[in-house]
Amino acid sequence: MRRFRPPRPILALLFAVASAWPAMAQDDSVEQGRRELEMIAAQLDRGADDAALAGGREAALKIQARAQHLIDTRAAELESLDARLAELGEGPAAGGTEAAEVTSERAALQSQRSALDAQLRQARLSVIESGQLLDRIAGARQQRFHDTLSARTTPPWRARFWQDLRASAPRDRVRLHVLGGEARQAVAAHWAAHPARAGLAAVLALLAGLGAWLGRGWVHKWVSGHVPAGPLRRSAPAVARLLLAVLATALVATLLRGALLPASAAPRVDALAAQALGLSVLAAFVTGLGAVLLAVSRPSWRLPAISDVGARTLRPYPLLAALAIAVSILAQKIGAHANASLPLTVAITALGAVLTTGVVLAAMLGIQRLQRHALQSAAGDQGDDPADPGTLHFRPWMNAAVALGWVGVSVCVLGLLTGYVALSAFVAMQLLWTVVVVATAWLAMRFIDDLVCALLASRGAAGRRINVRFGIEAQRVDQAAVVLSMALRTGVALLALIVLVAPYGTSGGDLIGRALELARGVTVGELVLSPRSIGRALLVFVLASGVLHLFRRWLARRYLPTTKMDEGMRASVVALIGYAGTVLAVAMALAAIGVGLERIAWIASALSVGIGFGLQAIVQNFISGLILLAERPVKVGDWVVVGDAEGDIRRINVRATEIQTGDRTTVLVPNSEFITKTVRNRTYSNAEGLVKVVLPMPLAVDADMVRGLLLEAFREHPGILDAPAPSVLIDGIDNGRVVFSATGFVATPRLAASTRSALLFEILRRMRRLNIRML
Repeated sequence: MRRFRPPRPILALLFAVASAWPAMAQDDSVEQGRRELEMIAAQLDRGADDAALAGGREAALKIQARAQHLIDTRAAELESLDARLAELGEGPAAGGTEAAEVTSERAALQSQRSALDAQLRQARLSVIESGQLLDRIAGARQQRFHDTLSARTTPPWRARFWQDLRASAPRDRVRLHVLGGEARQAVAAHWAAHPARAGLAAVLALLAGLGAWLGRGWVHKWVSGHVPAGPLRRSAPAVARLLLAVLATALVATLLRGALLPASAAPRVDALAAQALGLSVLAAFVTGLGAVLLAVSRPSWRLPAISDVGARTLRPYPLLAALAIAVSILAQKIGAHANASLPLTVAITALGAVLTTGVVLAAMLGIQRLQRHALQSAAGDQGDDPADPGTLHFRPWMNAAVALGWVGVSVCVLGLLTGYVALSAFVAMQLLWTVVVVATAWLAMRFIDDLVCALLASRGAAGRRINVRFGIEAQRVDQAAVVLSMALRTGVALLALIVLVAPYGTSGGDLIGRALELARGVTVGELVLSPRSIGRALLVFVLASGVLHLFRRWLARRYLPTTKMDEGMRASVVALIGYAGTVLAVAMALAAIGVGLERIAWIASALSVGIGFGLQAIVQNFISGLILLAERPVKVGDWVVVGDAEGDIRRINVRATEIQTGDRTTVLVPNSEFITKTVRNRTYSNAEGLVKVVLPMPLAVDADMVRGLLLEAFREHPGILDAPAPSVLIDGIDNGRVVFSATGFVATPRLAASTRSALLFEILRRMRRLNIRML
């Protein structure tokens, strides 16, 4: 019995339906996302609080991510459908015929393409709408932020402030009692249900805290013993101690939370416990950061340039700042969870403003005392040496920071006095937060620089392997390490900037999202510049340059020495290949960005205007250098005379040629001088040098005897060549004297002067021996 085989049109239709099924599901997802965006926009129109704005932002980000993922995954499928339709071609002309299978397949593909194109259009529209909605949410959050800071309430020093607080006290007391009752009930229920587990968690928390406190010095010594000598031996232990403090606090806080609360506590109690845990970790981080930077008990561990007096003065402020931040934020969270009244909320905000402002004011007074101490030390009134690197020097940027600190303290005090409590609390908190972020960024950048230089520098472990295995010069390895360190530290600085800007009504996610939009590419005409394309171009240029370097090295060391080329010709060939390879590498890098040859020609024509005005001499010398390398009127090793310069050509560069003169000085002659002016090349056609001795003698002298003496002296000198043979001629008779001219050749013009001097010594010696006088 024959098996049933469906015809080809049915197979094409089934294939189209099967392929379109995921698309239909994703199309429903896109439609649902657009409906959600419309709901969020409607909620924004009605007005929303901070929680609703944050939730809307998260939903819009998810919708945007889904739509972008759909575009990224299915754009290639649309291109594939277009390619298949192009293979099938257009339909038959009027009156024409074609196979039914081809017609059915084309119709199925066109239907699938139309559905996919519509889906991608909807996805792109969702990306645009979600981006616009995110901008609206960010603007609304910023507006609420500014409204909160500009709100004015009754200042704490007025009686009405305390009257309003006393009037709302019964209601607030009940709400706080209910919240406390929920917390006590959760703790009691947890200990009643799981006493062993809770007790074990409490004991483990105690042991973890004790172990972290005892292990601080051990961690420092252990890290110092396993880190190579250098700056990293100071920064790595500091970072390790800070991480230990943070991780230990997080572990202790987590164990205490497990000892006090069950996994399923009341939502308000559970959220408050999570926030308290985070604040405890933040407080430990701030305290540990101050401890590792000041290092009061161990001055040798101190990283910043702070004197012992400065460290002792600043010692209590990290702990006070941590407590002020934790107490202020925790009090605000408790009031929010208890649904406190407006007077109590204002009082809590005022309390936080007073605490943080007090810490900032005390720190500013301490810094002012340090400034006076530094001035006295510089004047020689104190025992500290102002040249001591541990003395705190107040540079201009430090003075500017202190001035801004006093401005901030003044704003906080005025805000408390005039009723702008929220503004005062925000400014004081932001001052403390800025100090914490800047100190953290400084420590991170210091550690990153020390780590990269210790590992990847030419003297580091990885740097030495790169130098040995790949043959890269130590200087190049150091340059790569410095560039990598700079890039990583720049990333840390940008992250710190995002963290600092986040409290001003713009979240870090918004800034990161905008940065990612820029990272996707900036369109300049038809060219799209993005970090990915720029990185790809740099990678192509580096790889092409590396291949060119290896090829030039092989050419100069292995192949060219086997040819009949002289040293100068080999140097010229290697230089020409280097120039051509550099141009090729640049062209390949531009092509990787998307700049074609026609655009490169357009850029070259645009640059020609600038070349015509300001770069004529440079281009002229560059072209002249190429002509010198190609035509080789002079080459490396030639003895030339150009103007007042005479000597050996040591190197032909892009712009100028290096000539070493007889007194061992180097003269840089522009390449255009060799093309546009007269050049005397003593070694152009042959490498022989001429030695000429002119000897005036009286008319009564025996000319044959003098001629024989000169020829004998030339022939016996070991530097004079036998061919061409030496010769002696009479140039003429001048003022009653016969002028003899003796000539000979040496192997190189560089020997002419010394050979001529030796010949003159020998000729004079023989003339004295034969009693021949020149007078």
